[in-house]
Amino acid sequence: DSDAVVVTAVKLADDGSGDVVVRFHEAHGARARATLETGFAFTALTVTDLLERPLADAPRPDREGERITVRLRPFELMTLRLHRRGGV
Repeated sequence: DSDAVVVTAVKLADDGSGDVVVRFHEAHGARARATLETGFAFTALTVTDLLERPLADAPRPDREGERITVRLRPFELMTLRLHRRGGV
């Protein structure tokens, strides 16, 4: 919901689990806040690196149901893995 945040990928996870990976970045060189809303239920979300490996020390986005609120630094790239109920 923010024109400063650009979604660059929405895809299934590479491991075949049926999880959905969403990759996006801040494009205007300023701090940004954006809300992502999915059209499907998911049980959990994980912040990952570009190879879809969990980042334990990464700040966790706020979640309310199917709405995820993220805060990005200037030009920050973020990848989220959404764990779907029941997989594929």
